[in-house]
Amino acid sequence: MCGINRVRIFMWWLFSIASALCQVGRNSVMKNLGHSLDEYISVWGRFFFLLPLALAASWLVGFPRLEPGYWAYSFLAALSQVVSTLLLSKAFKHGEISVVVAIWKLQVVLLAVLGVLFLHETITFMGMAGILVSLFGVYLLNVQRAHLSPAEPILSLIREKGMRYALLAAVTLAPTVLLFKKTAQLSDAYFSTLTNYAFASLLTFPLVLRNSSRHLHLLPRYSGRFLAMGCFAATSTILGNLGYLRSAAAYVEAVKQIEIPATLAVGVLFFNERERVQAIWPGCVILMLGLLILILAA
Repeated sequence: MCGINRVRIFMWWLFSIASALCQVGRNSVMKNLGHSLDEYISVWGRFFFLLPLALAASWLVGFPRLEPGYWAYSFLAALSQVVSTLLLSKAFKHGEISVVVAIWKLQVVLLAVLGVLFLHETITFMGMAGILVSLFGVYLLNVQRAHLSPAEPILSLIREKGMRYALLAAVTLAPTVLLFKKTAQLSDAYFSTLTNYAFASLLTFPLVLRNSSRHLHLLPRYSGRFLAMGCFAATSTILGNLGYLRSAAAYVEAVKQIEIPATLAVGVLFFNERERVQAIWPGCVILMLGLLILILAA
Protein backbone atom coordinates (compact mmCIF):
# COMPACT_ATOMS: atom_id res chain seq x y z
CA MET A 1 0.00 0.00 0.00
CA CYS A 2 2.89 2.35 0.85
CA GLY A 3 4.43 1.65 -2.57
CA ILE A 4 1.15 2.55 -4.33
CA ASN A 5 0.94 5.83 -2.42
CA ARG A 6 4.51 6.69 -3.37
CA VAL A 7 3.71 6.07 -7.04
CA ARG A 8 0.67 8.36 -6.79
CA ILE A 9 2.72 11.08 -5.09
CA PHE A 10 5.38 11.07 -7.79
CA MET A 11 3.01 10.82 -10.77
CA TRP A 12 2.48 14.59 -10.72
CA TRP A 13 6.23 15.02 -11.10
CA LEU A 14 6.41 12.61 -14.05
CA PHE A 15 3.44 14.29 -15.76
CA SER A 16 5.11 17.68 -15.24
CA ILE A 17 8.40 16.56 -16.80
CA ALA A 18 6.61 14.99 -19.77
CA SER A 19 4.52 18.14 -20.24
CA ALA A 20 7.65 20.31 -20.22
CA LEU A 21 9.37 18.14 -22.83
CA CYS A 22 6.30 18.36 -25.08
CA GLN A 23 6.43 22.14 -24.67
CA VAL A 24 9.98 22.05 -26.01
CA GLY A 25 8.70 20.31 -29.13
CA ARG A 26 5.81 22.76 -29.46
CA ASN A 27 8.05 25.80 -29.09
CA SER A 28 10.60 24.41 -31.56
CA VAL A 29 7.95 24.01 -34.26
CA MET A 30 6.48 27.41 -33.38
CA LYS A 31 9.93 29.00 -33.70
CA ASN A 32 10.36 27.34 -37.10
CA LEU A 33 6.98 28.66 -38.26
CA GLY A 34 7.83 32.10 -36.93
CA HIS A 35 10.44 32.53 -39.63
CA SER A 36 7.73 32.33 -42.32
CA LEU A 37 4.53 33.55 -40.63
CA ASP A 38 3.68 36.28 -38.14
CA GLU A 39 2.96 35.94 -34.42
CA TYR A 40 -0.84 36.09 -34.66
CA ILE A 41 -1.30 33.20 -37.05
CA SER A 42 1.32 31.15 -35.17
CA VAL A 43 -0.51 31.65 -31.87
CA TRP A 44 -3.88 30.88 -33.45
CA GLY A 45 -2.41 27.78 -35.12
CA ARG A 46 -1.10 26.57 -31.77
CA PHE A 47 -4.61 26.86 -30.31
CA PHE A 48 -6.59 25.55 -33.28
CA PHE A 49 -4.49 22.60 -34.45
CA LEU A 50 -4.46 20.92 -31.05
CA LEU A 51 -8.25 20.57 -31.13
CA PRO A 52 -8.41 17.33 -33.23
CA LEU A 53 -6.09 15.47 -30.85
CA ALA A 54 -7.84 16.89 -27.77
CA LEU A 55 -11.20 15.81 -29.21
CA ALA A 56 -9.89 12.32 -29.99
CA ALA A 57 -8.40 11.94 -26.50
CA SER A 58 -11.61 13.12 -24.83
CA TRP A 59 -13.70 10.77 -26.96
CA LEU A 60 -11.44 7.79 -26.16
CA VAL A 61 -11.59 8.27 -22.39
CA GLY A 62 -15.26 9.26 -22.43
CA PHE A 63 -16.80 12.69 -22.07
CA PRO A 64 -17.06 13.70 -18.39
CA ARG A 65 -19.98 14.97 -16.36
CA LEU A 66 -19.56 18.72 -16.06
CA GLU A 67 -19.81 20.46 -12.71
CA PRO A 68 -21.78 23.73 -12.35
CA GLY A 69 -19.97 26.81 -13.61
CA TYR A 70 -17.75 24.86 -15.98
CA TRP A 71 -18.44 26.83 -19.16
CA ALA A 72 -17.84 30.20 -17.51
CA TYR A 73 -14.50 29.02 -16.11
CA SER A 74 -13.55 27.56 -19.49
CA PHE A 75 -14.24 30.84 -21.28
CA LEU A 76 -12.27 32.80 -18.66
CA ALA A 77 -9.37 30.35 -18.96
CA ALA A 78 -9.33 30.87 -22.74
CA LEU A 79 -9.52 34.65 -22.46
CA SER A 80 -6.72 34.75 -19.91
CA GLN A 81 -4.61 32.40 -22.06
CA VAL A 82 -5.02 34.61 -25.14
CA VAL A 83 -4.13 37.80 -23.24
CA SER A 84 -1.09 36.19 -21.60
CA THR A 85 0.19 34.70 -24.86
CA LEU A 86 -0.15 37.98 -26.77
CA LEU A 87 1.58 39.92 -23.98
CA LEU A 88 4.45 37.43 -24.03
CA SER A 89 4.77 37.72 -27.82
CA LYS A 90 4.94 41.53 -27.40
CA ALA A 91 7.62 41.09 -24.74
CA PHE A 92 9.72 38.92 -27.06
CA LYS A 93 9.24 41.47 -29.84
CA HIS A 94 10.43 44.45 -27.76
CA GLY A 95 13.01 42.82 -25.46
CA GLU A 96 15.86 40.33 -25.23
CA ILE A 97 14.56 36.78 -24.84
CA SER A 98 16.88 35.92 -21.92
CA VAL A 99 15.73 38.87 -19.81
CA VAL A 100 12.09 38.34 -20.81
CA VAL A 101 12.16 34.70 -19.63
CA ALA A 102 13.86 35.64 -16.34
CA ILE A 103 11.07 38.13 -15.55
CA TRP A 104 8.25 35.99 -16.99
CA LYS A 105 9.12 33.11 -14.65
CA LEU A 106 8.02 35.23 -11.69
CA GLN A 107 4.62 33.72 -12.50
CA VAL A 108 5.61 30.63 -10.48
CA VAL A 109 5.75 32.65 -7.24
CA LEU A 110 2.53 34.48 -8.10
CA LEU A 111 0.95 31.11 -8.84
CA ALA A 112 1.90 29.78 -5.40
CA VAL A 113 0.27 32.76 -3.67
CA LEU A 114 -2.89 32.75 -5.82
CA GLY A 115 -3.22 28.96 -5.53
CA VAL A 116 -3.30 29.20 -1.74
CA LEU A 117 -5.77 32.10 -1.80
CA PHE A 118 -8.25 30.88 -4.42
CA LEU A 119 -7.90 27.08 -4.73
CA HIS A 120 -6.84 26.45 -1.11
CA GLU A 121 -3.70 24.65 -2.24
CA THR A 122 -1.09 23.72 0.35
CA ILE A 123 2.45 24.97 -0.20
CA THR A 124 4.90 23.71 2.43
CA PHE A 125 7.95 25.67 3.55
CA MET A 126 10.19 23.15 1.79
CA GLY A 127 8.04 23.35 -1.32
CA MET A 128 8.32 27.15 -1.42
CA ALA A 129 12.08 26.83 -0.93
CA GLY A 130 12.21 24.50 -3.94
CA ILE A 131 10.20 26.98 -6.03
CA LEU A 132 12.47 29.89 -5.09
CA VAL A 133 15.70 27.93 -5.66
CA SER A 134 14.55 26.71 -9.08
CA LEU A 135 13.40 30.25 -9.96
CA PHE A 136 16.83 31.61 -9.02
CA GLY A 137 18.39 28.92 -11.22
CA VAL A 138 16.29 30.10 -14.17
CA TYR A 139 17.21 33.71 -13.41
CA LEU A 140 20.94 32.93 -13.21
CA LEU A 141 20.84 30.75 -16.31
CA ASN A 142 19.29 33.48 -18.42
CA VAL A 143 21.42 36.41 -17.24
CA GLN A 144 24.65 34.41 -17.60
CA ARG A 145 23.68 33.06 -21.00
CA ALA A 146 23.17 36.61 -22.25
CA HIS A 147 26.26 37.90 -20.39
CA LEU A 148 24.18 40.33 -18.35
CA SER A 149 24.70 41.65 -14.83
CA PRO A 150 22.46 40.00 -12.20
CA ALA A 151 20.61 43.29 -11.72
CA GLU A 152 19.88 43.81 -15.43
CA PRO A 153 16.39 42.16 -15.54
CA ILE A 154 15.28 44.28 -12.56
CA LEU A 155 16.71 47.52 -13.97
CA SER A 156 15.20 46.78 -17.37
CA LEU A 157 11.71 46.87 -15.82
CA ILE A 158 12.21 50.61 -15.41
CA ARG A 159 13.89 51.25 -18.75
CA GLU A 160 12.28 48.95 -21.32
CA LYS A 161 8.72 48.50 -22.56
CA GLY A 162 9.36 44.86 -23.47
CA MET A 163 10.20 43.96 -19.89
CA ARG A 164 7.00 45.54 -18.65
CA TYR A 165 5.14 43.38 -21.15
CA ALA A 166 6.98 40.36 -19.68
CA LEU A 167 5.84 41.26 -16.17
CA LEU A 168 2.25 41.68 -17.36
CA ALA A 169 2.50 38.30 -19.10
CA ALA A 170 3.62 36.72 -15.81
CA VAL A 171 0.77 38.39 -13.91
CA THR A 172 -1.82 37.10 -16.40
CA LEU A 173 -0.32 33.62 -16.78
CA ALA A 174 -0.71 32.80 -13.08
CA PRO A 175 -4.54 33.05 -13.14
CA THR A 176 -4.52 31.26 -16.51
CA VAL A 177 -2.87 28.21 -14.94
CA LEU A 178 -5.30 28.25 -12.00
CA LEU A 179 -8.29 28.52 -14.36
CA PHE A 180 -6.98 25.57 -16.38
CA LYS A 181 -6.68 23.59 -13.15
CA LYS A 182 -10.19 24.64 -12.09
CA THR A 183 -11.71 23.51 -15.42
CA ALA A 184 -9.86 20.19 -15.13
CA GLN A 185 -11.32 19.75 -11.63
CA LEU A 186 -14.83 20.51 -12.92
CA SER A 187 -14.51 18.04 -15.84
CA ASP A 188 -11.29 16.16 -16.60
CA ALA A 189 -7.83 16.80 -18.05
CA TYR A 190 -8.93 15.97 -21.61
CA PHE A 191 -12.26 17.74 -22.08
CA SER A 192 -11.02 20.92 -20.39
CA THR A 193 -8.14 21.06 -22.87
CA LEU A 194 -10.61 20.76 -25.74
CA THR A 195 -13.04 23.47 -24.63
CA ASN A 196 -10.47 25.92 -23.28
CA TYR A 197 -8.59 25.97 -26.57
CA ALA A 198 -11.75 25.93 -28.67
CA PHE A 199 -12.68 29.20 -26.97
CA ALA A 200 -9.09 30.47 -27.32
CA SER A 201 -8.99 29.75 -31.06
CA LEU A 202 -12.34 31.53 -31.53
CA LEU A 203 -11.11 34.55 -29.57
CA THR A 204 -7.85 34.70 -31.54
CA PHE A 205 -9.25 34.23 -35.06
CA PRO A 206 -10.58 37.82 -35.43
CA LEU A 207 -7.03 39.04 -34.71
CA VAL A 208 -5.75 36.73 -37.45
CA LEU A 209 -8.30 38.11 -39.92
CA ARG A 210 -7.34 41.68 -39.06
CA ASN A 211 -3.55 41.31 -38.91
CA SER A 212 -2.60 38.13 -40.78
CA SER A 213 -5.13 37.61 -43.57
CA ARG A 214 -2.31 37.76 -46.13
CA HIS A 215 -0.87 34.56 -44.65
CA LEU A 216 -4.06 32.48 -44.57
CA HIS A 217 -3.51 31.13 -48.08
CA LEU A 218 -0.20 29.64 -46.87
CA LEU A 219 -1.88 27.36 -44.30
CA PRO A 220 -2.03 24.28 -46.61
CA ARG A 221 1.71 24.60 -47.28
CA TYR A 222 2.49 24.54 -43.56
CA SER A 223 -0.28 22.16 -42.47
CA GLY A 224 2.17 19.42 -41.49
CA ARG A 225 4.08 21.71 -39.16
CA PHE A 226 0.89 23.13 -37.69
CA LEU A 227 -0.41 19.61 -36.99
CA ALA A 228 2.90 18.67 -35.35
CA MET A 229 2.73 21.81 -33.19
CA GLY A 230 -0.89 21.00 -32.31
CA CYS A 231 0.06 17.46 -31.33
CA PHE A 232 2.82 18.69 -29.02
CA ALA A 233 0.55 21.42 -27.59
CA ALA A 234 -2.36 19.07 -26.88
CA THR A 235 -0.14 16.46 -25.24
CA SER A 236 1.65 19.10 -23.16
CA THR A 237 -1.61 20.63 -21.92
CA ILE A 238 -3.24 17.28 -21.10
CA LEU A 239 -0.17 16.07 -19.20
CA GLY A 240 0.04 19.41 -17.38
CA ASN A 241 -3.62 19.14 -16.38
CA LEU A 242 -3.02 15.62 -15.06
CA GLY A 243 -0.20 17.08 -12.97
CA TYR A 244 -2.41 19.92 -11.68
CA LEU A 245 -5.01 17.40 -10.52
CA ARG A 246 -2.40 15.63 -8.39
CA SER A 247 -0.47 18.49 -6.83
CA ALA A 248 -0.29 22.24 -6.30
CA ALA A 249 -0.17 24.09 -9.62
CA ALA A 250 2.92 26.03 -8.50
CA TYR A 251 4.80 22.76 -7.91
CA VAL A 252 3.91 21.54 -11.39
CA GLU A 253 4.97 24.80 -13.05
CA ALA A 254 8.22 24.87 -11.07
CA VAL A 255 9.13 21.37 -12.26
CA LYS A 256 8.19 22.34 -15.83
CA GLN A 257 11.04 24.84 -15.76
CA ILE A 258 13.22 21.94 -16.85
CA GLU A 259 11.90 23.01 -20.26
CA ILE A 260 14.49 25.80 -20.29
CA PRO A 261 17.73 23.74 -20.30
CA ALA A 262 15.99 21.27 -22.63
CA THR A 263 15.16 24.15 -24.98
CA LEU A 264 18.79 25.28 -24.88
CA ALA A 265 19.83 21.77 -25.90
CA VAL A 266 17.38 21.83 -28.82
CA GLY A 267 18.72 25.23 -29.85
CA VAL A 268 22.28 23.90 -29.90
CA LEU A 269 21.40 20.68 -31.75
CA PHE A 270 18.86 21.89 -34.31
CA PHE A 271 19.11 25.69 -34.63
CA ASN A 272 22.89 26.15 -34.32
CA GLU A 273 22.43 28.40 -31.30
CA ARG A 274 25.79 27.54 -29.75
CA GLU A 275 26.06 28.39 -26.09
CA ARG A 276 29.18 28.28 -23.97
CA VAL A 277 28.71 25.49 -21.46
CA GLN A 278 30.57 27.40 -18.77
CA ALA A 279 28.06 30.24 -19.10
CA ILE A 280 24.94 28.18 -18.46
CA TRP A 281 25.90 25.25 -16.23
CA PRO A 282 25.66 27.13 -12.86
CA GLY A 283 22.06 28.11 -13.54
CA CYS A 284 21.20 24.59 -14.72
CA VAL A 285 22.70 23.04 -11.57
CA ILE A 286 20.77 25.41 -9.28
CA LEU A 287 17.57 24.74 -11.25
CA MET A 288 18.04 20.99 -10.82
CA LEU A 289 18.72 21.48 -7.10
CA GLY A 290 15.42 23.33 -6.78
CA LEU A 291 13.61 20.51 -8.57
CA LEU A 292 15.21 17.97 -6.20
CA ILE A 293 13.94 19.98 -3.21
CA LEU A 294 10.47 19.95 -4.76
CA ILE A 295 10.60 16.17 -5.18
CA LEU A 296 11.55 15.76 -1.51
CA ALA A 297 8.81 18.22 -0.51
CA ALA A 298 6.24 15.98 -2.18
